[in-house]
Amino acid sequence: MIIDSHVHVYDPDSYQDEIIFTLADGTNFKPGIKVESASPKALIADMDKNKVNKAVIQSLSTKNNEFISDLFKKHPDRFHGFAWVDNPKDTESVSQLEAAVKHQGLSGLKLHPDLQGFAASDIEIVPLIEKTVELDVPVLIHQMQGFPGYYYNNLAWHLDILNHRVPEARIIIGHMYGYRFTDLATLMDRPNLYAESSWGLTFIADLFGLDFLNRFIKKIGAGKLLFGSDWVGSHGEMERQLDIINRLELNRDEREKILGGNILALIENKNRI
Repeated sequence: MIIDSHVHVYDPDSYQDEIIFTLADGTNFKPGIKVESASPKALIADMDKNKVNKAVIQSLSTKNNEFISDLFKKHPDRFHGFAWVDNPKDTESVSQLEAAVKHQGLSGLKLHPDLQGFAASDIEIVPLIEKTVELDVPVLIHQMQGFPGYYYNNLAWHLDILNHRVPEARIIIGHMYGYRFTDLATLMDRPNLYAESSWGLTFIADLFGLDFLNRFIKKIGAGKLLFGSDWVGSHGEMERQLDIINRLELNRDEREKILGGNILALIENKNRI
C-alpha cells in the first residue's frame, strides 16, 4: 500500500480563490496556487494517477480540522487527517488537539514553526506534545528552510531538546530538514523520531545522486523514512518522490516501509469516529 504522509487540501466553497499562507509575524505569502487546484477532487485525481492508495491530510487551520474530518468520514479508504491548533504555546491547544482526535477522528498533529511562531525547543509547547503521548498520536513538525525570516526555528537542535523533554512523543521531522538533511544522522538513532521525505529526498537525489542517497537511507534506516509529497496542487513532487524511491536499492520490505508501512504503523487504530 502506498500512503502519501503529507498533503494539503482546501475547500473551494470556503476559501478565497488563491491560497494565502499567513506567517507568524502577520506577513502574507502567496505561492500562486488556486484553491480549486488543491481541492479534494484534484488530490484524488493525482493519487489515482500515481497509484497512491491513501493520503494523510495535514491541516493548516483549526477550521480546516472539521473539513478534514468530514473528508475522512466520506472517504475512509483514501484519507487520514492530522489536526492543527491555533497556538502551540497556549494551553488551549491541548483541548483543541483532544477534541480533534477524540471527536473528529483525526490521527495526529501538524505543527509549523514558520506559521505558528515557535521553535521545537520552546518550553511552552511541552504540554501539547505530552498530550500527543497521552492520546497516542504522532506529530509532524515542519522543519525546512522555506519562508524567509524563520531559518532559526527549523534547526535540528530544537528537536533534540524537545526529544529530551518528551522522549515518548513520536515526532515526524517534516521535509528531512531540507538543506540541512545531514542533521538527521544525529537524531535517527532515537526510537521515536522519524523523517518525512517531501522536498528533502528530491533535493538529495538531484544534488548528490542516487548512490549517495542509497547510502544515506542505509545510515538513517528505511524504518525511519516516510514517503510524503507536501501536495498542495499538482507541483510534481508526488511523481518525483515515487520515481526516486522506486529507483533506490531497497529490498521489498524496506520499500514497503517507506511507501506506507511506517506511517501506517504510527497512525493505525487512531480513527475514533
